[in-house]
Amino acid sequence: MEVIVLGAVVFGLAYAFTHRGGTRAGSDDWQPGHTAAATGQRHVAFGTQRSAGVQLARIEGRQLLRNEVFIVAVAMSIAILVVFGVIWASDNLGARNSWRYWLALLPVFTLPFAGMTLVAANLAALRSRRDGTEELFSSLPATDATRVVGHLGSGWMAVVGQAIFVLGFFLNGWFVTDHFGAIDTASIGDIAVSFMLVACAVALAVALARWLPHPLVALAALVALGIGGSALGGIGGHHWSLTRQLSIWPRYPDHDWAFAVRPNWWHAAYLLALAMVVAVVAVARQRRDRPIAILAAVAVTLAVVTGFVQTRPMTDSDADRIASMIADPVRHSTCHTTDGLTLCAYQDYADITSVWANGLIAPFAAVPSVRQADGFTVVWREPRLDRLDPAVQERIDTDALTARWDRDPATWNGVAVVGTDSEPVNRLALGLWSVGLPLVASEDSPCSVSGQARGVVALWIAAQGKSADAATSFVSGSWSGINNSDSGFDIPPGWIDGYVWNGDEIPPVLWSKGDIGAARALVGIDALTVRDVVWADWAHWTDPTTSTDQLLASLSLEPVGPSTPPPAGTVACQ
Repeated sequence: MEVIVLGAVVFGLAYAFTHRGGTRAGSDDWQPGHTAAATGQRHVAFGTQRSAGVQLARIEGRQLLRNEVFIVAVAMSIAILVVFGVIWASDNLGARNSWRYWLALLPVFTLPFAGMTLVAANLAALRSRRDGTEELFSSLPATDATRVVGHLGSGWMAVVGQAIFVLGFFLNGWFVTDHFGAIDTASIGDIAVSFMLVACAVALAVALARWLPHPLVALAALVALGIGGSALGGIGGHHWSLTRQLSIWPRYPDHDWAFAVRPNWWHAAYLLALAMVVAVVAVARQRRDRPIAILAAVAVTLAVVTGFVQTRPMTDSDADRIASMIADPVRHSTCHTTDGLTLCAYQDYADITSVWANGLIAPFAAVPSVRQADGFTVVWREPRLDRLDPAVQERIDTDALTARWDRDPATWNGVAVVGTDSEPVNRLALGLWSVGLPLVASEDSPCSVSGQARGVVALWIAAQGKSADAATSFVSGSWSGINNSDSGFDIPPGWIDGYVWNGDEIPPVLWSKGDIGAARALVGIDALTVRDVVWADWAHWTDPTTSTDQLLASLSLEPVGPSTPPPAGTVACQ
């Protein structure tokens, strides 16, 4: 409702702006210039028609800028940048903060602008009909077909608006959300696709005005495109259907674009062909000669060819390359090692290791050197193996690969979660590794570290490098399941008191309420004091039999009392 009200307010302001001064009296000083005598035929050369089309396109483009619907379209684009690039920017931290992911969203973010441009251009093409001036225009030297070309050419203003939006998209990525990684050719193809969507909108607007001259038709077309495009994008397998490319907005997969082959440039050519087909249909309402027929044949052929190329399965070489990246990520990664902490990410995403390092260097420094020497590795492992293209899945044994990863106690998947929860989960994983606790749940069920001192030590290590208030909030789990009503529906009620993880994930470990209270006490005192005690007898404090109260007593802190039994369906961590 708020969005509807806001849209109505913006439209009202735009309407008032575009119609300001509309009550001024007209002037009677206009005198007709010299005109050729009417002979019943238009003695106008082709060159003159072309010049007239260019001038009409220039004028109609300027008129489009004064259209209240187009102004609303511009406002929607600005709102998208603010909402997704500023207000909700933190949701895309971590693996989704790459240029490749950000630019892949550009065509989707362009759809509101393209849709409103369709309506605005349609209203412009219907202006003479609404004003009752069709006969007047028919008496002018410019042909009806030239007028259609002029309306099609008005799309230059929409292209300029889209270019400004793309520029804002890049400025946001550079200065607001600090995107990382490569801008590959596919990402540039996403930019081209966004412009083609705008071109398609203008062409369809004019065609509808010529063949179905009613303003409600454009609105009906928007609804039909939304339903049809979404349905076409969802045909076939989950997130890898080949037919989805034929939609104006192909559904993007849940896994990263590094593990997909996207025919972006072919899709841009496909949309261009569709725009050409629709533009020819618009012109054909008044002109149906040989040049139009030839252009129509070329456009249809291009649409068929580009549509076919988009739906081809990926090649064997691409499938082999992606399967190798999945099965052996380190071999395809750029790695950095510091004092036993190794950070590895795919070469196009190497900058993400700096993001990981910012959150992990301080916790790793809190681990004694005897444990650091064993080494801890954070690597990019694609967690959504079941959603890869079938050609890739055929080349890897996903069950065996997952089992092998789960058996590795010293390697953590840095992109196991995305968004704002990735940094704290990475910290927790390092803390669990440091004291010998598991990094993944066994048989989809966590173990309970209730009453074990090592669980408290793991939380303390994970919180290092944070301010006192942030550390207290961190070990309390307020960023995940605890104090988050939405997550209460995703995890069993018995887990709530000891849940410190991501709200949509099964945690490897559950703490108890007392353990979390003990961790809060530890982060509330001098870190060097805790470190000296823990490092002095590391083997003792990480032994499963050492209790939380023993640790608290060594630091002269109040005990939390006997440990609580593991929640139903879980066992104590060994």
